[in-house]
Amino acid sequence: MERLFATEKLVGRSLYRFHAVTVFAGICLVLCYRATHVPAAGAGRAAWLGMLAAELWFGFYWVITQSVRWCPIRRRTFKDRLAARYGERLPCVDIFVCTADPQSQAS
Repeated sequence: MERLFATEKLVGRSLYRFHAVTVFAGICLVLCYRATHVPAAGAGRAAWLGMLAAELWFGFYWVITQSVRWCPIRRRTFKDRLAARYGERLPCVDIFVCTADPQSQAS
């Protein structure tokens, strides 16, 4: 049985990985700076805490999104093989598309 899609690894992964490592190093350096330069209680402490929270959230978000960016792939479908495999047994699909603009119908 022929496959209905092909999975391809995208090129340029090593260049992206180098970029990702440098961004990760930058995030670590910013957090290290925040940990070693805590301001005394008083003026500016609330702003410092807000910036720390934003940087922690950005770092967490960035690490989570790397799971799909670290090894990017593309799936290419073969539509002709789908029709060849199932022929007349494909399910019926009713599609209703309305392109009428109610503003253009002036009565």
